Amino acid sequence: MPGAVLARLAPALALYACAGLLAAACTAASAQGHDAQVSVDIPKGKTKSVRLRRLPLGTSLAVAVAASGGLRVALVSARELESPTPRALFSGGLEHKMAFKVVIPESGDYYLVLDNRRGADDVNATAAVRAEARRAPPVRPAPKGKADERAQSAPLGPT
Repeated sequence: MPGAVLARLAPALALYACAGLLAAACTAASAQGHDAQVSVDIPKGKTKSVRLRRLPLGTSLAVAVAASGGLRVALVSARELESPTPRALFSGGLEHKMAFKVVIPESGDYYLVLDNRRGADDVNATAAVRAEARRAPPVRPAPKGKADERAQSAPLGPT
């Protein structure tokens, strides 16, 4: 089902609503863990999308959307949009509020799509995004034992 939703949304992704503001904020947020927020008016029968630029692999992305009416919401990678059957990382509907979290599976640009094509009224929506970079696993010291003893007693040159 998400693939079918995105197939209908793909032509609408040419529209960018406040994309520069949120894209710059999310690029910084992914490195530092800060929030970004944008407010968008979506006329009835239209969609708007917001580009999230250069999200690194493993970034944890939390999105909260509040709207004055019902919307379809999807998060899709720019790369996936190039495929004949694009699939969303997330797709769902909201009446007034929704929140979701995803982990970015590959570095690149992503689009938050707000779809009001089935709506009877214009909708004002606010999207809040928090991006946190993947944390590196802690470095553990090598265990002391026989491997260390062998390294210390090994000859230092050709034998």
